[in-house]
Amino acid sequence: MAQNSDERPVSPWAWPGEWVREEKFWRDIGARVLAGVVTAAIVYVGALVLGYLHTPEVGAGVMIVLIGAGALILGSSGAAVLLGMRTRSRSGARAIGRVLIGTLLIVLAIALVIGGLVDLLRP
Repeated sequence: MAQNSDERPVSPWAWPGEWVREEKFWRDIGARVLAGVVTAAIVYVGALVLGYLHTPEVGAGVMIVLIGAGALILGSSGAAVLLGMRTRSRSGARAIGRVLIGTLLIVLAIALVIGGLVDLLRP
């Protein structure tokens, strides 16, 4: 059972909190992610060389992932800007600027998704 420095038993609900604070945990996570990426790259290259994958399908898949990631980043950034206004009182031009920037980021995220869908669904 895991114990902290006071030699008291630690509840299983507290274990993830202890793991996150340990450097060994993050080194282990990094090593496993790196191993997964290398394995995926080897499998991808092997499938590409053997003819199981064709470039247009891979390109469309990469495009979908990039569009999704870009839209998520833009949308969440816009939402964070707009929601951050509620916690801080801003006056005048600063508040208007924050509203415009937040709205613009959200509109850009929507435009990115629509543009990507149009491009992917075009025959």
